Amino acid sequence: MRARAVLAASARGRDGGITQSIERAPVAKRVWVVVTVFCVALFWVSVPVTMALYDVALPIAFPAVTVQCATVVLALRFPTTATGLHLLAVVVVGLASQDAGAEPWPLSVPGLLALGALLAVLGVRERWGMALAAWWTSIFSLVVVIAASPDKLRDSESWSLGMTLTFSYTLLVLAAAVFFGQRRAIRADLLAARRDWELEQAQRRYVEERARLARDLHDVVAHSMSIVHMQALSAPFRLEGLSEEATQEFTEIARSARSALGEMRQLLGALRPDDATAELAPQPQVADVAGLAELLERAGTTVGVHVDAGIHAASPVAQLTMYRVVQEALSNVVRHAPGASARVTLTSGPDHALVVVENTTARLAGPAAKAPVDPGGQGLRGMRERVELLGGSVTYGPTPDGGFVVEARIPVVAVAPTGPGMIER
Repeated sequence: MRARAVLAASARGRDGGITQSIERAPVAKRVWVVVTVFCVALFWVSVPVTMALYDVALPIAFPAVTVQCATVVLALRFPTTATGLHLLAVVVVGLASQDAGAEPWPLSVPGLLALGALLAVLGVRERWGMALAAWWTSIFSLVVVIAASPDKLRDSESWSLGMTLTFSYTLLVLAAAVFFGQRRAIRADLLAARRDWELEQAQRRYVEERARLARDLHDVVAHSMSIVHMQALSAPFRLEGLSEEATQEFTEIARSARSALGEMRQLLGALRPDDATAELAPQPQVADVAGLAELLERAGTTVGVHVDAGIHAASPVAQLTMYRVVQEALSNVVRHAPGASARVTLTSGPDHALVVVENTTARLAGPAAKAPVDPGGQGLRGMRERVELLGGSVTYGPTPDGGFVVEARIPVVAVAPTGPGMIER
């Protein structure tokens, strides 16, 4: 998520507080065509006008006008170089036409159109600061041309009108181009920000879904595999008269279950990142705790259950969390304390429910007691995450008699009671 956001943000820069998302943006083919057609048409008009009305010789007029028109197209790809060449041509034409009569000077009408087109391209495509600098440089270049023409300089009427026209026209073109360009930049930036937000949201949903899958895999599949493992190991001690072949078969089943649990741990490590957040999806409720205890008793673990009637008034999310805590705690009893008995107590309070799962020390002797157990690590972590998401707390540790106890305080959001009364097993 962060990598995608950084990648999207790196394509944008800032200048003067205005985002420049479209700087150096690819030029559309239609823009190339329009600008090129305009410059060719302007070129065919500018050469004869410059020669006839401003008395500029062909060897000067032709290359200078060519540069003025061509640099407008060049500015689409190389704005700085194009601006420098264009202003150089403006100075050359201005100095060469200082003997013109009553025509606008120091910039001819075709030259004024070419300069306006150049500023329009810069204002739309480049940073507004660059476009403004090009405008100021063009005005300064014209002032240099006037200062370098002593006869024209003394006759203010010969250049004042031309400078006033150039100043007002180019400033108007620049303002319009910058406004349009920055509008496009802001719009592109908003679209990029929206795209980044959507990418972040999609990545967040992806991470949350992976965390949910990891939790459910652990709660459901790993829990069931642990029971299979324990049943297979304890079968030779619970069932009398088993043949050697049957005992060996149960041993193979236990070995396969342990292998599956190991692969499950690897899968959980890949699915569950450190910063994943859990998504609560109400499924089992407190009423299902009794069925969970019966399932474990069939596997050889004695489980006593006491559930206050008030627990059933808790919200479905709180009941789901209680069930998962009990499920994980009992799974740990099966894995880590073979043959131990357990006691599950769920008591209700005004604001919190207390879930206590306590087991005695392991009593199963023989191969089952020596069998490697699932080291886990995901279970207690997932239990704590579930409870802390609701604002509760979990404590666990060994008891003085060698057993183990898990206590969880879970905030309860009361709803209308719909469950059965007190459950006692």
